[in-house]
Amino acid sequence: MSYKPKPIELADVKLPDELIELREAIAENAHEIWAQKRQAEGWRFGPERDDKLKQTPDMVKYEDLSEKEKEYDREMAMQTLKLMLKIGYDIVKREDTELYRVLLGRIANAKQTFYCPHCEKDGMMTPIYKHQVFCDKCGTKIDIDWSLYD
Repeated sequence: MSYKPKPIELADVKLPDELIELREAIAENAHEIWAQKRQAEGWRFGPERDDKLKQTPDMVKYEDLSEKEKEYDREMAMQTLKLMLKIGYDIVKREDTELYRVLLGRIANAKQTFYCPHCEKDGMMTPIYKHQVFCDKCGTKIDIDWSLYD
């Protein structure tokens, strides 16, 4: 029998801009959980994936992953957040905790690419640069508090 994935359709769900940093925190934590599990199974860093030797180039800190690998984690986080909204959950940040400040610091210091939130809502990944005011692709004003990333 052939398996045919049928995820819940989430194209109609638009994430609020304030969930972008949450998406990044979830993506980073998901990578840490994955790496911890793999290490417990005997996996370690290697220049190429080798299932027999249990080596992978992804056994590095999230910040050192390639953008392609980070994008996988970000997409999973974004789809999870969208699913939560679609099935009726509210996502509310009640306070700035110490962990929240630590995560913001990690995001600020990470080698990361930022994407236009407006384009991203339409399914496009348009890179933007710190302190950019308007998106080069859609022309929308970038309403991001860049001071959080300095």
